[in-house]
Amino acid sequence: MAELYGKATGCTNGKGGSMHFFSKEKKFFGGHGIVGAQIPLGAGIAFSEKYLGTQNVCACFFGDGAARQGALHETFNMAMLWKLPVIFICENNEYAMGTSVERSSNVVDISKLGLAYDMPSLQVDGMRCESVHAAIAEAAERGRRGDGPTFLEIKTYRYKGHSMSDPAKYRSKDEVEEYKQKDPIETTLATILHHHYATMKEIEAINQRILDEIDASVKFAEESPYPDASEIYRDNYMDQDYPFLTD
Repeated sequence: MAELYGKATGCTNGKGGSMHFFSKEKKFFGGHGIVGAQIPLGAGIAFSEKYLGTQNVCACFFGDGAARQGALHETFNMAMLWKLPVIFICENNEYAMGTSVERSSNVVDISKLGLAYDMPSLQVDGMRCESVHAAIAEAAERGRRGDGPTFLEIKTYRYKGHSMSDPAKYRSKDEVEEYKQKDPIETTLATILHHHYATMKEIEAINQRILDEIDASVKFAEESPYPDASEIYRDNYMDQDYPFLTD
């Protein structure tokens, strides 16, 4: 939350904002300002893990719009060639920033893009948490066995526009309402209650704990200081004694 506020106590010291969260400790390598640029970076992280002999698998997320980038194909080829432990996860919300898949791609079943490289590829119902869990677990096991990457097209949806400036007029209100009936939070709650995994009282306690955590995060962020102006060049360059003009 402090990072969203641009505060010095944020995970990237207030310099990343909403798009560039980063945490070495949590092994979260953030977003990227260039559409699709995280795809080859994800393969690079997976190469590092394989080189070091770990059992880690890199989960590389991107949207249906980024699947149109040429770097995806180069990366898929190398990932299969080197059997890299990476799961390529395309979160397909059907509209990218505002253009439907049908209008921007000859291949509307995005999962088929992986088949050209003999990469195990699967379309997953992203509105069902159980389906997502099972698909990612299988892909992670494949990567840890040394069998290489997996491509998952997770079919999902967004109820709002891509950003605050997007009124989302490229789709109907009826379509949005139809998808809201499949909301994964609501369907998962129904499954939990149906199978008696938890009671409604326990669910309410969890919800309250989450609300308390959010309130504490907001309070911490609001009370934290902004970065000092002297921090502007810190963390930008490996060379701490940056040799070029900074005035």
